[in-house]
Amino acid sequence: MLHELLVPAEAAGERLDVWLERQLEGCSRSLVARCIKAGRCTMQPGTVKPGWRLRGGERIAIEVPDIPDLDVVGETMPLSILYEDEALLVLDKPPGLVVHPAIGHPRGTLLNGLVAYAGGAWTPLQIHRLDADTSGVMAVAKHPTAQAVCQDAFRQRRVGKAYIAMVQGRPRSDYDEHGGAIGHSRRDFRKRCVVADDAPGAKPACTRFWVVDRQAAYTVVVARPVTGRTHQIRVHCADRHHPCLADGLYGPSDRWPVAVDQPARLTRHALHAWWLALPHPQGGVLLVSQPPPADMAALLTAWQPGPPRCAMFDAEQVPDGPQPWLPPE
Repeated sequence: MLHELLVPAEAAGERLDVWLERQLEGCSRSLVARCIKAGRCTMQPGTVKPGWRLRGGERIAIEVPDIPDLDVVGETMPLSILYEDEALLVLDKPPGLVVHPAIGHPRGTLLNGLVAYAGGAWTPLQIHRLDADTSGVMAVAKHPTAQAVCQDAFRQRRVGKAYIAMVQGRPRSDYDEHGGAIGHSRRDFRKRCVVADDAPGAKPACTRFWVVDRQAAYTVVVARPVTGRTHQIRVHCADRHHPCLADGLYGPSDRWPVAVDQPARLTRHALHAWWLALPHPQGGVLLVSQPPPADMAALLTAWQPGPPRCAMFDAEQVPDGPQPWLPPE
């Protein structure tokens, strides 16, 4: 998990590794040192070394590994359940909610909430993830067999996914397919970028985009990721020079007005997992859709994604026709 920290003035003179150990609950100095040596830590200004003496005012970004599922403690929190049976649970993840606990962030995550919701009757098992600030439809398995079947479907690319994104500017074409491979950025470990297919660590990636609404300063697109790479849609949008609105990592701004006549601001990247067509472990295909929350919904004017849906289909009933972003009627 990524942590971004601002060093207070009173920490001046402390060693970097000692200060980080205290800030990140469950993190040891040796783990901090390993993260630094692996290039998973940056500091501005300053030199990233475990023994660096802080001056106060530095901005630090460090990525540390997840905590194993067995360490997760249940915490009661509101959950928007869209579908549930003995094998799967599908929910509408709100923006700003981290999916999985990590060192320095062991509580307040979606998994903590799911453990409390299950009450010991079943164990929530990860099938896929959404970025913390990405909202929308997300599925969780209730037992290892369901998890294995669903993860295999993701690996074989038999899962249908559609996202709604608001991007800066006006794309030239109403349809675009970006097939650029994705790898780690050499300039900023937090970021991914489009790289040559034969670059070290490159992973094949493909995203299809359909323009559904053009406004003066932004465009609404539906994105269908064929593959599932970290930050894939955000990276491909940014590589086309149309980053998601309010994407502080890949775009030029971390704020965006929700509407001209509203004082509210869009404070997270404008990306929502609209619908998911997932092969069910017991047969058939489960399709669940959910419109975006209020912050993004305020930007939808000429086009609307339709009401929430939840239905089971035979595999051959889920179409992939000329407009494959549309759920089946």
